[in-house]
Amino acid sequence: GAWSPALDGGLSRRYTASNISVAKYLATRADDERLQVLAVINPTGDLAGAEREFAVVEKSLKGVRGVQLTPLRGEAATREAIRERLESGAFDMVHYAGHAFFDQDDPLNSGLICAGDDVLTGRDAAKLSSLPSLVFFNACEAGRIRRRGRNVSARREPHAAAGLAEALLRGGIANFVGTYWPLGDEPAVEFARAFYRQLASGEPIGPAICTARRAIRKST
Repeated sequence: GAWSPALDGGLSRRYTASNISVAKYLATRADDERLQVLAVINPTGDLAGAEREFAVVEKSLKGVRGVQLTPLRGEAATREAIRERLESGAFDMVHYAGHAFFDQDDPLNSGLICAGDDVLTGRDAAKLSSLPSLVFFNACEAGRIRRRGRNVSARREPHAAAGLAEALLRGGIANFVGTYWPLGDEPAVEFARAFYRQLASGEPIGPAICTARRAIRKST
């Protein structure tokens, strides 16, 4: 069969810019023996797949020594609640299972759809001063940083095309996992299952992503 570099060699998109920030996660978190994980689940209340996804994440991490999983579900997952927790310094990892979108005409308006159909945007993310060390947004187009066909220099126009992913990367997120394209429920659940199973077994993020990609390939 055809060689798939993303599956076999771990090929991925890498964002670079001359003025990118250093990682802003709190060093004090490293002194805490517990790994604090925030799961934001189905803020709009209309995604059964997001609920299944959380069950998979919970099962993968349950019983792993030192891991504490905190859910933020449904109508409690407001824009302000998510923003506060992202910046609180209390969490090492954040997993989001819900809706997201990318605005081609104004990428800074792109973001996560929160409870009440409010949106946590790239503008909001750009203002965060402290971030978790890993953010996984398992939602449609949450990883897009550019309008199709647009060639914007990150050096000349540092905020001209900053969607949610780019704002986080520029703002100092150490590790970002997101989807570039629209995403179906079943692939999202399968990717999360394989990804967290690997992390729980001690695999680094890169190999865990490769394993999750292969799991989706096998299931389709």
